[in-house]
Amino acid sequence: MLRRGSLIYALLVFLAGASLMREAALGRLPRFDETWWAFLAQRGTPKAATSKLTLVEITGDTLSKHAWPWKADDFALFFHAVLPFNAAVLAVEPPLNSGRDSVAEADPVFEKMLHDHVLRSPKLVLGGRLGVSPEPDAVQDLQPMPVLRKVRGDLTRVPDFAAVETWAEETLRLTTQPGWTNIPERAERDPRGWCPLVLRYRGQPVPTMVLQLAMHLEKVTLDEVEVVLGSHIAIGKSRTLPIDESGRMLLNIGAEFQRVTYDDLLLSREQLDRREKPVKQPELFTDRIVLLARTDSDARTVTLPGGRTVSPGEFVAAAFATVEIGAFPKRIGVWFDWTLVGIASFLALWIRKWRPMLTILITLLILTACASGAWWIFQSRQILLPALLPLGLAVWVLLLRLVARRIEKIIAF
Repeated sequence: MLRRGSLIYALLVFLAGASLMREAALGRLPRFDETWWAFLAQRGTPKAATSKLTLVEITGDTLSKHAWPWKADDFALFFHAVLPFNAAVLAVEPPLNSGRDSVAEADPVFEKMLHDHVLRSPKLVLGGRLGVSPEPDAVQDLQPMPVLRKVRGDLTRVPDFAAVETWAEETLRLTTQPGWTNIPERAERDPRGWCPLVLRYRGQPVPTMVLQLAMHLEKVTLDEVEVVLGSHIAIGKSRTLPIDESGRMLLNIGAEFQRVTYDDLLLSREQLDRREKPVKQPELFTDRIVLLARTDSDARTVTLPGGRTVSPGEFVAAAFATVEIGAFPKRIGVWFDWTLVGIASFLALWIRKWRPMLTILITLLILTACASGAWWIFQSRQILLPALLPLGLAVWVLLLRLVARRIEKIIAF
């Protein structure tokens, strides 16, 4: 038979659970669950499937030899080194006009070499960023770019931009496709790890670099891409990407891809020309997607779940790897949270009868089982279970049990 006043304990547990759910979603504690999910992704993502993307890193050592911003000759060296490997798709995350003065003042010979290499590239995606007009009253000329035609849902939730902040020189982008890399950087309150797949340019939906690379992976055109905001993006008939109402996909930071430094790429090309064994095997580039991006410390401006910072290029590579291996992490529904709160509240009706030491032991066993279950569920289904709510409920129930007698004396039941 229940002790008089037992409903007080159930009510206190229910209120604590509801508060924890709010704090995990909107309050000051969402980073706790993000850190837990990052741990699961890094150690629980299947390693058997590795992406066919190779990231060519512009490291700090590279920049000590090739100062930034790069001129046309530095970019031309990249194309000169990678083209003989017959990559399936090439992508350059830094805009080829970074800064615009450096490319404009480059040697005409290297400018022509870069232009020729761009024309020889089989498929090429050039990075850029959308932004706002530099002057409020100035209206930038409308830039032609690919537009997604099959889009359903509320487009007002998708970020809209009025201008092109930076892009490749016009002479270099005539035979290429744009890859927008507008990624939230070091947001303190915004959720981390969300990669935009769709943006708007003056109201028109346009694909980002990750979506462009995914289209190349499936060998489809814009007409074969269907966007349903809040649900998914269907790329052809064989690949579906889950997105939210803003056109963003949750990144799996445990998705793996290959890395090669810019210097090792140049050295491998030289060694092959001399018929020597290269430091990096051609298989790292042949029939793969090769992405050139900065990874030096100054470029690491994007914060991942767990607090680790990466460069926009590394973020794009991880997002594409998520798409390719199909390991999309997804948060379990809110029904799980309310079920957990309901079970804890129901058990709290008998909290006065529990022995303190036995309660501590059983709580630790339950938390261990929850952590193991969360690990197994993520490995098998890529479903993320919360950590803050079960841990917070366990601590609160233990505190209630330890101070139960004092509560009864104060409330007098």
